Amino acid sequence: MNVLIVHAHENTDSFSSALARTVKSFFEENGHQVTISDLYGKGFNPVGGIHDFKNLTNSDYYKYAVEQINAVKENSFSEDVFTEMKLLEEADVLILNFPLWWFGMPAILKGWVDRVLAYGFAYGGEYGLYKEGRFQGKKAFLSITTGSPNTFYTEEGTHGRSLENILLNINEGIIGLVGFDVLQPYIAYSVSRISEEKRKKYIEDYHSFLIKNFG
Repeated sequence: MNVLIVHAHENTDSFSSALARTVKSFFEENGHQVTISDLYGKGFNPVGGIHDFKNLTNSDYYKYAVEQINAVKENSFSEDVFTEMKLLEEADVLILNFPLWWFGMPAILKGWVDRVLAYGFAYGGEYGLYKEGRFQGKKAFLSITTGSPNTFYTEEGTHGRSLENILLNINEGIIGLVGFDVLQPYIAYSVSRISEEKRKKYIEDYHSFLIKNFG
């Protein structure tokens, strides 16, 4: 089985980075192939634009989605986008590993979604949506760290809703939309404010989560 971890944290000493290493070790120890696409390490450009394409179909009127589907037909994506697409095509499991920022992804990861899950490649063209999506039969989940404690993410808490509810736009509107079987996220809350003992417990819990879903 091929596993792709798309990792979006700048600090290699962060707990988010520790989670990426944890899941990589788990799958490798169980005989699977694992790739970490470290977006900060690669200096991945999150801004989609003309630079995504080696050539344009219409130099008089540029439209991003039209050029995306043409680039699929002509195999003319820029090398950085093409590299990520190949990793995604080969993956049986996709893990998006990131710290929660403003109820969503860091910009570098949202840019990966915009550029790599291109029209005609991940959806549209010959591909349907959701259960008819391109990546049907493959699994995906989110591995997330937060700054706020779990008590903030309840109806009575500061945010007035669960984190699972907040993540619906990613789980359903991105990875579910392109066909992945979306597992429950793994969430480590308030990681910058907890003890080393609690961090170790989160790592142990992550192992249990992975065994439950992939053991």
